[in-house]
Amino acid sequence: MWHSLRLLSRGCFMLIAVSLSGVYTPADHACTSEQYRCPVCLKPVVLKKGRYKIAHFSHQRIIDCYKSTYKTESLAHLQGKHQLYNMSRGLQVDMEYYLSDIEQIPDILIERRLAVELQLSVIPVDAIIRRSAGYRRLGMDVIWIADELKLTKQGDVLKLTAFQRSLVETSRMQLYSFDSEQNIFYCYQLTELTSDLQMRYIRSEIQTVADFTAVRGQLSACIALSNHQKKGFIRQCLKQKDVREPTLSALYQLRIQHQQLPASIGIVVPLQFFIRTHPITWQSQLLLALKQQTFSVQAFAVQLEYYGVNDVTMTSEELTAALIRQYSAAYNKLYVQY
Repeated sequence: MWHSLRLLSRGCFMLIAVSLSGVYTPADHACTSEQYRCPVCLKPVVLKKGRYKIAHFSHQRIIDCYKSTYKTESLAHLQGKHQLYNMSRGLQVDMEYYLSDIEQIPDILIERRLAVELQLSVIPVDAIIRRSAGYRRLGMDVIWIADELKLTKQGDVLKLTAFQRSLVETSRMQLYSFDSEQNIFYCYQLTELTSDLQMRYIRSEIQTVADFTAVRGQLSACIALSNHQKKGFIRQCLKQKDVREPTLSALYQLRIQHQQLPASIGIVVPLQFFIRTHPITWQSQLLLALKQQTFSVQAFAVQLEYYGVNDVTMTSEELTAALIRQYSAAYNKLYVQY
């Protein structure tokens, strides 16, 4: 079941190979006078030291290995993986192990329970979700690490792309990153959604593997959009010049003037992190369904658009029900006087 492999762009490179005596040998401990083979295809590999920053093995021909199309990686990826391996010393750590049951190769596998994936390049969100599910089928947890240099920050606010959002460990609301220029790993503890639907954060440096799984906090705050923000979103809707635009259509049927939205429309709750649909849109649609007595969680869940995340454990209906509960509680807390 367990084999090791790593493939890089512009060649078939890896950090671990097998000696002729069957010993798995890291490239930085290998001897240039010995012969080594790829752990997957068993073809000869060449040890290279000095030309690159990090010692590695290379296939003589990229087509030699039948797993050569698994994925490509950069020198920064190689550097980060080597750093992760060093951080894991003292634990049972495997680098580049091929899991044949799911045909996946985690960068680092710790205690055969935690897969660590350094994902510095953008890939489809569906691939993140699919590969995460593969690890879970084997009873493993997974940590995804983003490229620190590609994160967009303004002060203590982080603007995540859909891809970066998919890497978030949502049970702890943490995003991990690697700065290849400084050779440092970071944890972004996401503390709250802002009124413009970005994320506030507290950043800390990761120095040990245990730091990746430390519990630091949860999203809890609920925020009401300002009138200026509400009007800004409505202007975007009006620009579409379509009477079927979902937000304007719902407001029209509710007999609500879009220039003066009520307090019950425009509340940002923590679970909005998972929802692509703007809060003004889904809250207008929710109030309309309640008014028309057509509401059901199942039907409303179909109306919502979701962000893909790698570790969500709720179904869309469970997430929708929890979202509505948060919304109701937030409205009561913000506006209902007892």
